[in-house]
Amino acid sequence: MSVEINLDASFEGLSDGLEDIPIVMGIFDDYIPPHGYAGIVDWEVCGEISRMIAGRKFSGNEGARLLLRLTSSCYPGRKVLVYGLGSRKGLTSGRLSSVMEGLFSTLSGLSISNFVYVLPPMYDAGSDIHEVLDGIALSVLKFTSRGKTEYRLWLMWDNVSRSDIVSSFKDAVNVFPEASLSIIEKED
Repeated sequence: MSVEINLDASFEGLSDGLEDIPIVMGIFDDYIPPHGYAGIVDWEVCGEISRMIAGRKFSGNEGARLLLRLTSSCYPGRKVLVYGLGSRKGLTSGRLSSVMEGLFSTLSGLSISNFVYVLPPMYDAGSDIHEVLDGIALSVLKFTSRGKTEYRLWLMWDNVSRSDIVSSFKDAVNVFPEASLSIIEKED
């Protein structure tokens, strides 16, 4: 019934001590190939996500999910859960909440409680970044406040300030006071 959010500014990629931790990230259906950190993750797993998109095995449509268990790529054994965010235009906290509900149900079904969470690239999303961050934070705390499992997330983000992320999660605790939140910040 708790969540630990790791905001480590010194994090430099998937080989930085997190090799055994699954990666969870969203892809917009109209922003393909993946951009931002999602693009970096795709590159670090030798383009496997782009191959799935090109082969029409994943579209980025809202609610779509794809679990990659990498075997012959750069990180054999690494799990990557990719979920569809739908259109990047008009992304709202309400729409995001619906998508995140399905995502967290999938994580629960897979017994994944520790993961690297790649925030979706929010620049040019046609929506308020603060609203989207608030939606993510509320969804995380809503889900984690339900059970007895302890969750640990390592956040990867770009084009968003650390203080905005911290603020969104702290505000979400006011909505879900039963959720126990700890934020770990490590500077460069």
